[in-house]
Amino acid sequence: MSGPSVDAVISAVDTLLAGALDAERMPSAVEQLRQLFNGSKACFARVGPNMTASDSVTTNSDDAMQRRCYGDLVEDFISFGEALRSVPVGAVYRDSEVFGEEALRSSRAWREWMAPQDMYGGIACRLTESNSSYWFFDVQRGKNQEPFDAAEAALLARLSPLLRKVTELSRQVGHLKLQRDEARGALDALAMAIVIVDRDLQVSYANEGADEILSDPEGAVGLRQGRLFARQPTDQRQLKRLVEAALRCAIDPLEEHRSSMIVQGSGDAAHALSVCVMPVASARPGTTPPARVMMALRPMGMATDLVVSSRQLFNLTESEARFASALASGLSLTQAAEVQGVRISTARTHLARIFQKTDTRQQSQLVSLLRGAVLPLRARA
Repeated sequence: MSGPSVDAVISAVDTLLAGALDAERMPSAVEQLRQLFNGSKACFARVGPNMTASDSVTTNSDDAMQRRCYGDLVEDFISFGEALRSVPVGAVYRDSEVFGEEALRSSRAWREWMAPQDMYGGIACRLTESNSSYWFFDVQRGKNQEPFDAAEAALLARLSPLLRKVTELSRQVGHLKLQRDEARGALDALAMAIVIVDRDLQVSYANEGADEILSDPEGAVGLRQGRLFARQPTDQRQLKRLVEAALRCAIDPLEEHRSSMIVQGSGDAAHALSVCVMPVASARPGTTPPARVMMALRPMGMATDLVVSSRQLFNLTESEARFASALASGLSLTQAAEVQGVRISTARTHLARIFQKTDTRQQSQLVSLLRGAVLPLRARA
């Protein structure tokens, strides 16, 4: 039998590399590998504890058969897997050589799973292992096909190092995706709205709290053609300046810059936001500076949980607790007085009493103490 063309091999290699970075493209890669070997079925999978269907990519997949593979036949396949541990990583082997032709054909797994799918003889290679698991690639021939010859075994041996690299890269990408999903889940749990934007305020990520703020038609900020914008032109200019300052800070963390501001809504003060802008990460020597910044948005409305907790923790009166909450939300003394509807002299009296009860001496100390008094987690329905 003539071997595959060079173009077919190169195409399969390209698709494999794409599949390593994008799991949705891996089935196409395994299908191209099957075609290289003119196989009836191919499988790229993990063998080890807690095996599930998500651990394998197969061609000509039969959903009912796959459920059996990881259901009532799973112990048989785990037993097969244990027998393969004697095969060196990277080595190509034939099913009949490892298990024995008679033992393989008399097994329940072959009779009830492999034979019904026209899997009458295969070659495979162990790719890599981690702890008690390992990964392998397997391609089978049908009942009426010729067995694999030496040239095909040699081709799989040449592809084996690439398959190992693809396996390792897939695992790393999967781990990074898990970390990303966990990070996004953590950001969604924050009561504080988090938005990640570039220099032009183009939004690349917004957590649930940010989605609520950006969708408010009367809010201080909104979304237009994928970009964050402030309702007031002066606020928009100031936001841009804060973003530029944060990007410069990523290059030189010692640079002094303003990082927060109050953004006013189009209506009353209830829609005002405290905005804090910070670089996503500092640039490491010899690397490209990050092109995005993170914005933390906090509504200026009274935080009821903070009011309650500050009263309980520091024995503040209702008025003092609301005033302290306003300061903790980012308002200045003057702004807090305006929101509370009191004179500045009354505000100073409130502040003096709060200092005494919280054993603080500066407004920055007070704000730090109050913000640490309540975890900013969203209430889940």
